[in-house]
Formats: sequence, structure tokens, C-alpha cells
Amino acid sequence: MFLFVLGAIEVSVVAEGKVIPRSTPWVLTLSFSLTSTSDPVNYIEIDLGDSATFSSYTTDGAFNYALVSTTSNSISFSSFSFPAGGSAQVSFRDIVFSSSEGLRNLNLRLANGTDTLDLNVPVVVVRSDTTVPLKFFHNILTERPVLVGERVRVKGLVSAVLGNKTYIQDTFRDTVAGLVLYGGVGAYPGELLIAEGEFAPYRGLEEISYPNILHREFVGVPDPTIVDGLNRARERYSGVLVRIDSVRFDTNLLYVPVGQNIPIVDRYANSGNLYIDRYSEVESFPPPDTIFDLVGVIDEDSGSSGNIYRIVPRRPSDLIFYNSVMVTGVQPYFAVRGKASSWKIALRSFNPVAKFKACASGISTGELLESRLGSRPPDSLLTLADTSCAIFWNPSFTEDTLFLNLGAKDLDSITILLYSSLDTLGVFKRSVFSPRLYFTVPIERIQAYGPDNTSEMVGQSVLVGGVILADASSFSTSNTSTYIYDGTGGVNLFSSNFLGLKEGMIVVALGTVAEYNGLTEVVFSSVKVLGQGHVPAPFKLERGISLSEDLEGSLVKLDTVIVTSLPSYAGIGKSFTVYNGTAPVTVYVYPNTGINLNEIEPGTYVSVIGVVGQYDNSPPYTSGYQLLPRKAADLMAVPGDVYESPELDVQISKNVFIGGKETARIEVYGPVGSYSVRIYDGMGRLVKTIVEGGGAGIYEWDGTNEAGRLMPPGIYALVVIVHTNDGSMRVVKPLMVVAK
Repeated sequence: MFLFVLGAIEVSVVAEGKVIPRSTPWVLTLSFSLTSTSDPVNYIEIDLGDSATFSSYTTDGAFNYALVSTTSNSISFSSFSFPAGGSAQVSFRDIVFSSSEGLRNLNLRLANGTDTLDLNVPVVVVRSDTTVPLKFFHNILTERPVLVGERVRVKGLVSAVLGNKTYIQDTFRDTVAGLVLYGGVGAYPGELLIAEGEFAPYRGLEEISYPNILHREFVGVPDPTIVDGLNRARERYSGVLVRIDSVRFDTNLLYVPVGQNIPIVDRYANSGNLYIDRYSEVESFPPPDTIFDLVGVIDEDSGSSGNIYRIVPRRPSDLIFYNSVMVTGVQPYFAVRGKASSWKIALRSFNPVAKFKACASGISTGELLESRLGSRPPDSLLTLADTSCAIFWNPSFTEDTLFLNLGAKDLDSITILLYSSLDTLGVFKRSVFSPRLYFTVPIERIQAYGPDNTSEMVGQSVLVGGVILADASSFSTSNTSTYIYDGTGGVNLFSSNFLGLKEGMIVVALGTVAEYNGLTEVVFSSVKVLGQGHVPAPFKLERGISLSEDLEGSLVKLDTVIVTSLPSYAGIGKSFTVYNGTAPVTVYVYPNTGINLNEIEPGTYVSVIGVVGQYDNSPPYTSGYQLLPRKAADLMAVPGDVYESPELDVQISKNVFIGGKETARIEVYGPVGSYSVRIYDGMGRLVKTIVEGGGAGIYEWDGTNEAGRLMPPGIYALVVIVHTNDGSMRVVKPLMVVAK
């Protein structure tokens, strides 16, 4: 709302939709109201400016009785009375701005017999896709004041997720700018998001509060923007992932704490702050006594003491210490709890290491004695309380691998603390890199079931690991429900909060085993993404085999099966039945998968890939198994006949019929020759010979076998073969017998 006063005219103007796209037909509404102290107004002129046009308009209130005059970019109202306490409204339709995006001022003039009031109403013109360039939220003197409190749409690439803060950034005309989406949006670094919410800055940080995610796709994590100096890491780059080289701690702290602004200085003596967020992967560490390079998102924490900008690293590798050992990889991602395991920890140092020490609680001195740094054993061992250390003197490596062979561990994880020194006479300095070894419960143990088909581990806390089989957003965006596979089996991962887990992510999750309508779940309290892997090839289900408890949570493929029912609504999605040979299988399609079901109808053939789920609300939970396709590519219609011959045409007027009450009409057209028309069951056994040695023509099948007995409901194959002087041709088509 904008309030303007001059003489006896006092008016408020509300622009509904102050954020409008530049070249998309749009509606802009201006609402006018006069205060009780104003004199009546009888003339109003609105000029949109030279760069704007509109095609039509509508009015309300006092303007309905006015004499109207228009041009392509202006409108005026005269010969009317707009009294104090009254209101009026005009809406411009199909408004288009031809100039570049940014702040525009609409020129308004109000007048009566004695006074004239000229004023401007600010409007922010944005991209054609209706998203606001992120740099606009930082333009303190122009667009930003107009955007505060407005519901806006933004687009950006996720660079970091720290708790409820999702940092996004975009490039608008070579200018990189950032923003924070505040609230649990379930995003992951590398996702391109389109979000809509209210622009509500908090303590100086530009935030969109609790936005709705309208679109998401994974395109890759952005590279950090190089910023030369802490003095430049300010408002312009707020929310952006940056890299600042050659900084040092301006403090005498023994340890860099979590959750505090710690002073740092760059090579130009500019000051700034480093902040370790408790939701990052960085733990408290002793500060180095040399310079280091810093990667992180620029955050703000402004208050009465002024504007405080700080760099927030995401993980230990964002702190590049030239006198410290870094970890570049851990293999495997996790091992089986209760079994012996072997580990490789890849190490890197910018300078040759003179002393190296690896310590851990939970690893015995005997196991450390067998450890190797490359090919060399430890030079000595050290034990203090429950922590054991392996010490390597003068290894002089810049890149090497630490090998560990561990016995069975009844632990969720073990953290390895690394220490090094570049000088044989210097003290050990602890690295900020502390690799963690995870020990997970095999999913086959979680899926082991008792007499009632439920997991024997219900209620137990477990750490599970594996590859995500499906994007969580395919099944729900209000909670997290997806599936994880570890080589021994698959299981549902569930949380009441939505996290955008992506297909192919390698994760470990800590949670409790539960059952929901027969489906075994791990209801997780925390999840950690360890890397990106490959989803295993689906298990191909043999003909005549249906879904079962043994397949729950696994990725399964049905190859060329026949549809026997139309898709119908079931819950939020749709389900239909296919026959895998003689075995019926329910396919359930969630709406978020984007799968088109328009061509799915009885008698068509499809190939389906999906995760095996279950929904059975009563014991003993032996039914309700469903195949859940994850994306459009998982459900493919098989075009045409299973076998085709261009000269032999077979038409079935009713290929789904009630046996004993209806018949299938079979029309056979083709060349002169000897025809065979036979019916086979799903196992390939002959059911009935309709004709043998006859000609082309019209035939029927009533669903009975050679003995005249009615065949059970199921899928049958019509096989038509014609032998001619030039050879043989064959067509196979499906027939479906259904119950009464």
C-alpha cells in the first residue's frame, strides 16, 4: 500500500501483483481509496510508461461511471465523482513490458476542481517465466523494498543445505546472486529449484519463508565463485557459494567452536567471519597456524551491532589446509555390522608429511598393528584410555592410502582421527578431516519375517545403508517414502518430513524398524548421503510368478505382460492388473511419477519396472503386493501384436470375455493356404484347436477346452498360422477369460 497526501487529496493505492513478468500476458490491478478528509476526485490518469502496453481493462467502483480514454500504454477517467471514503479499481489485462527486467514506476495523476496530485506506484518487472532474479532481493535502494512481504517465485541452483536453510543461486546477466529458502523443502545440493513463497528477510539474510517447491531437477552442484578478499564477500554475494584464498584465523582459540562467529583475516588484512553451522559436516577443530583457502556460502547475522557477514563451510573439504592431511575418499561406503571388514581411506597433503598418526576408539591395537599406510606398517603404537593410535614416522607422502582390516564390530560407526606434522620436530596437528566408518544391518535381516509375515526386528533401532532405488518425490512430497537396496535386499525408508532423496544416492540412515499395512519400513531419524552410485538392474520375474514377501522392497521387471483391467483410482494414485503368464500382478502408479496411463487398457501388452511394495491392512499380511513404477520410462507399452505378419490379419472383436456366457469373435484374413487356429494357456499348453487345415474366415471361442470344460479365468494366447506355397506366417494375440 502506498499513501500519498497533497492539499485536500489523500489517497492510498494498492497494486495487486506488484511483481509481474516482462513478456508474459498478465493482469495488473490498482485499487484506489480516499480517506475521509479528502475532497472528491473527478479525474484520474494512469501512465504505464513507454515500455509497457496493455490490450484491455476492467473497472470497478467509482470508475464504472467514468468517461474513459485510452492509448496503448495509458488510461484516463473523467466526468465521475470519487468521494471521500469511496474506492475504485482498474485492472490492466495482457500487460506486457518490452524493456528489461527491474523496477518500474507507474505515473498517476489525480485531480479535482482545486487540487492536483502526481504520484508514482513502483512495480517490479521480472522474467518471462515469472521468477524474480535473485539479485533483485539485494538491491537495497530499488527492487528489494518493493519485494519485502510479497509472495514471489524464484529459480536457483542449490549449493548447500544446512538445517532449515537451503541456499540457492542463479546467474542473471553475468551477475551471480543467492538467496535462502527457509523451511524443510527437502532439497539436495545440485538440484535446480523453482519455489514460491513470501520474501521475509531475517537478521539481514534474504529468505523466502516456507516456500512451495514447484519444480526440481538435478543438474549438478555449482562451482564456487572466486571472491578476491573478505571485503567483497558482502551483500552482493549473500547466499552464494564462494571461495576465498589465503585467509587465516585472527584469534588465539585452542579449538574453532561450532555455532559462533570466528574472526578471520585475508591476505589484504580485510576482516570477516567463519561460522561452523551445527548442521554442516564440519566439527570443532584446532585452528591451523598458517593460511588456508576457504569455501562456503555467505550468510548474514545482522542485528543491533551492525551487519555481520560470515562464510559457512559445508564439509571438511571446504577448508583447504596446506599443512593438514585431507581425506579424498573412503571405500567401501559402509560394511556389514558383525562381520570382518577391510577399508581404504585415500589421503592427500599439499606438502610432504613428516609425521602421521591415525587414532580411533573401537579399533584394537592388534588391528592397528596390521594397518598399512601404502605398503608400510606403523612405526609405533600408542594407547590412551579407550583410544588407540598408529604412528608413522617420516612417511613423506603427498598422496597415499590408509588400509585397515577390522574384525567384527557391534557398532554403528567408528570415527578415525587424523594427525600430521610437516616437521619431524613439530607437534602433531589434528586434521579437520575425520573419516567415519559405518557398520550397517543387512536389509535381508530386517526383511526376515515370522509367521505373520512381519519383520522379526520390529521396534529395534538399526543403521541401514544402500543405494536409493527411486526419487522420494515420485511417491510423496509431504513425507519421505522411498526404497533402499544394499545387495542383500530392499526396504522402505520413511520419515514424516520430506527429504528429496534421489535415485542413485548412496546413503546410511538411522531409524527404527516398523510395519505399515504389511510393508516393512525403517522410520529414520537421520540420513547421510555418502556419494552417488548405480541402481542395480531389476530382477526379472519369471512367467507364472507373482509378487511375494520375499521380493518386498526390491526392484523387479515384468517383461511383455498383458493388461487385464483399466486403471482406476486407489488412494492418491491409480492401479491396474497385469498377468505375468497365469499370475496376476497389481501395478500402482503414483501421480508424481508423470506416467501417462491413457494407452493402458485391457488387451494391451506392457513392460513394467518397479519397486515391490505392499498395502494389506489385516494379518497375516499375505496380500496387497504392488509393483510401483518410479518414472515414465518404467512403464512402456509394447506396440502392436506380440508377433506380426504383414499379409496375415487377425481381428478379435472381444478379447476380454466371460467364459461360458460370452464368446470371442475371431476374424482371420490372409492369403490362400492351410490355416491353423489354436488356443494355448499361459504355460504354453494347448487348450483347444479351433480349426486345423481350414481356410481364412470367422471363428469363435467360448472359453472351453477340447473336452468342453470351462477354462479358469486367466490369459490365453490365440495362435493363427497359415502355410502357403511361399512359406508360413504366424500371428499371436491375447485372449482374456474373466469370471462371471
